[in-house]
This record gives sequence, C-alpha cells and structure tokens, in this order.
Amino acid sequence: MTEQQLVDELENIAVATTDTMLAEGGFIPPPTMHMLCEDLGRHPYAGYVRTRPFYPGDDAHTAVEALGVVASFANASRLVLAWEQADLQIALQRPGELLPTGLVLVDVPRVGEHVVRWNPAELVQTGTRADGCPVVTASWGPTQRIPGGRLPAPVAAALELWRSPRAWSAVEIAEAYLDIEDDGYHMAWPVRPDDEPPQRWPLWRAVVEAIVTDPGQPQRSA
Repeated sequence: MTEQQLVDELENIAVATTDTMLAEGGFIPPPTMHMLCEDLGRHPYAGYVRTRPFYPGDDAHTAVEALGVVASFANASRLVLAWEQADLQIALQRPGELLPTGLVLVDVPRVGEHVVRWNPAELVQTGTRADGCPVVTASWGPTQRIPGGRLPAPVAAALELWRSPRAWSAVEIAEAYLDIEDDGYHMAWPVRPDDEPPQRWPLWRAVVEAIVTDPGQPQRSA
C-alpha cells in the first residue's frame, strides 16, 4: 500500500468511525492525528493520538495544539488530522456564522502544501436509545479536495510545533509522552512487523515501546 492509499484508507476509517459513534449515542470523535514516519521504512504508519477532554475556549485550543508535540518527538514525515468542523468551531468559541457539519481531514507533508479533504454531512436524529442517548445518522455529501485550504488556528499551531526543528533525547521523549498520557490523551501504536528488528527502530519508537511494555519505566527525571 502506498502512502497515498494509506491516507485514503484513513479517510474511510474516519468516516466509518463517525458513523458508528453517531449511531451509538450521537457522539462525535475527538480531534485525531495520524502519523506516518519515513524512518519506519516499508511500514510508515506510526500510530495515532486523540485529544484529551477539553473545556470550550482557550482550553480547546491548547488541547489541539499539543498534538504537535507528539508529532515532533515521533519525527513524523506526514500527518493526517481529522475533526468534525462545526463541533470544533463551537468548542473554540469563535465568532461568526456556524460552519456546516461534516468531517475535515487535512493531509500534511512535512515540507510542502497541505490538502484539506472536506466530507460534508447532514446529521439527522433517527431515534433514541433506551438510555436516552440519541441515535444519529449522517447523510454524506460529495467529498471535496482543497489544496492549501484554511485551517483552524489550533491545527495550524500544532503543525508549527511539529515542523519546528528540535532534537529530542530519550529522556525528553519519555517525559513528553508520560505528560501527554497523564493529561488524558489517547495514544495508540500498532505492533511493528515481525520482520522489522527493534535494533532498526528510531529512538522515539524504542522509547515508546519501553513505556508501553513496562509502564513503570522509564521514570521521570527529578
């Protein structure tokens, strides 16, 4: 699978996940960032991170912007970020006419122009579950591709954090990872292929593996 095919598949998964969460209680997935890393070789998909719970306003901005820290220590070469447009606009409490509902994905290379993938959707409540939660169905419209499309301020800030040059030590990676995890972000890292020996992993992936397999290590420095 090429990187472009992988990005297309991530878009399909994001739409399917949104459909499932809407049907299960009218929920919307939180802003999510997928990472691809050239230094992982033939299998560049590194994993994903979802934002922590946040309050409306400045806290929402901070929660989304911090995604850039994970992309930075993972030395990602390409990002795919996804969010529901109207939901994020409301969370950021930005003035202006409410934007239409729909799923936004932005495909971002480390160098070069990003492409916004706009998946418009009309959300309709079709029922109510026994626990009182709504059952919502999304009617998806035609997908649009918008090279260089406008990005919300916290998304642009996350990309700036990611793209700012920084050399991460193992201790710094571990401390950033543990801080992000403690704050309530959800991170997922697929198991690497059997034919990929750990000796070939980049530093950040070895640090993440050590934390995931032994949550007590490494310890934060004093």
